[in-house]
Formats: sequence, structure tokens, C-alpha cells
Amino acid sequence: MKICLLGCGIYQPELEQALAQIKVEKLFDCEFTVTYLPINLHIDLKKLKTAVLEALDAANADRIILLYGSKCHPEFDLFLQDYPIVRFDQSNCVELVMGEGLPESGMDSRTFYLTSGWMLKWRELFDPGWGVDEVAIRQSFACYDRILFTDTGIGEISDEQLLEFFEYTRVPIEVQKGSLDEFKKNIVAAIRQAIAAAEQRPA
Repeated sequence: MKICLLGCGIYQPELEQALAQIKVEKLFDCEFTVTYLPINLHIDLKKLKTAVLEALDAANADRIILLYGSKCHPEFDLFLQDYPIVRFDQSNCVELVMGEGLPESGMDSRTFYLTSGWMLKWRELFDPGWGVDEVAIRQSFACYDRILFTDTGIGEISDEQLLEFFEYTRVPIEVQKGSLDEFKKNIVAAIRQAIAAAEQRPA
């Protein structure tokens, strides 16, 4: 069975390690392919919609897992309804990766949350070459009291990298230890759902 994971490139660092663990543990007898779309697509919802639909149409798989938060596009429910895909209930990448690392009361509106994927790829998202207003982005961080970085252990995030993000945002950064456990659990559950759906598909 072929399972394609199609998603935002922000997940790449965590997903590659989670899939490597899943393969080593031989949890599934499947062929996995992964397609990452540019992080910058979030800047333009029309481009995001077009890219997602084109990638879905091009995918060669028995089932597709769409690795985007449920609120990454306001029209996901509308334009994805005819595709046989597995989706996630979590609103965004932070909820999907951090899971139990988030406060029980939910995400604090005055806190900007970072995952390891975010720390490794944030410059791609804020790339002025994609029409991003860098001044406006910097100003938008003024509404936050702190940045909470959950280190999932993917790659090595140096003090220099944290300092670089602080200098960009001018918001204090707090660091907490995390793990891949919650994210991996979500991926495993999605794969099981994809397999079950594919097996129930009419001949």
C-alpha cells in the first residue's frame, strides 16, 4: 500500500525523524512518500489552495495524509471535501507537534509558540522575496509578551540561532524541553486511519 504524506515544509525536520522511527519499528507494511510544499504559501491563501490541489491531483498513492492544521486555510472544508484524504483536527502545526507541551487552558494569545521546525525554517516564511512586508512582520510581534520554544530534539538549535530570532522579533524567548512523542502519535494514528480507509474502498 502506498501512503503519501503531503504537507507544509515546516514539518520536515520532525516528520523525517518520526517516519524514520516508524520504519525502524516496522509498525506498518507500507510504502511512504512525502511531498513538502513551501512554507511561504501561507502568505497567499490563493497560492496555498492552488498548490495543495495540484499536489493532491499529482499524488500517486492509495491514500493521502494532509499535513496541515485544520485552520491553515479558511476554505479547507470546502475545497477538500471531494478528496479521499486523512486530515488532522489540530488547528495548526504548533498544536500538532507540541500537543501536551501546550498549557491545559490552550494557547495563550500573548505567547508566540515555536517548534524546532519553526526555528530551523523561520527565515523561509519571512522571506521578503515572497512579498513579505518585513517591517509589518516585526511590528506584529509587538503584541506578544514572550516566545515559547519547545525543543523537540530535532537538530541542534544553538544559542546563536535563538539570539538571531530574538534580534528579529525583540520578544524574550523561553525554552522548554519537549519530545517527538505527541507528533509521532498523531502521525501513527493518521497512517492507521489512511490504511483502514484504503482497505474499505470499494473495488
